[in-house]
Amino acid sequence: MIEHESKEKFVAEMKSDLAKAAGVVFLDYTGLTVAEVEAIRRKVRASDVKYRVVKNTLMVRALQGTGAEGASKFLKGSPTGVIVGFSDPVTTAKMALDFTKDSKHIRIKGGILDNKAISPAETEALSKMPSKREILAQVVGMALGPARRLLAQVKSPAGRIVGAVEKLAKEGPAAESK
Repeated sequence: MIEHESKEKFVAEMKSDLAKAAGVVFLDYTGLTVAEVEAIRRKVRASDVKYRVVKNTLMVRALQGTGAEGASKFLKGSPTGVIVGFSDPVTTAKMALDFTKDSKHIRIKGGILDNKAISPAETEALSKMPSKREILAQVVGMALGPARRLLAQVKSPAGRIVGAVEKLAKEGPAAESK
């Protein structure tokens, strides 16, 4: 009975996390060493994501009744590592792709984006997009660009005038009589 309750609790927690998730990536981690698993956990703790190893049947139950139910097709074979990102789906996908580069044992099984299943290829394509933070930096840069150019335009003639006044001040009244 206790085991059944813990499974139901897990399913409820995963449903809650999936509802809040910006992006989810499923990993096949078969063959990882303990050191590699610890390295993954360290990287995950440093960001706004959760990493859990889940039993596929429980994850399928958590997906039931959601728009991402189609992602259950990726939950086959050995237990699955699940990365749940809460702020930016691109960051989550980039993290997963980094894991695959760091270890030959990790393979992306698929994922969830906008409550829809995405394939491993789509997950990889997502990882190559700019993150939310990068896009915001680009927007701020573009917004500040015209202001910087205007400031440079205004400052340039003023700088020439100040330079001319300083030159006149240094040369004194003798320069005017010439």
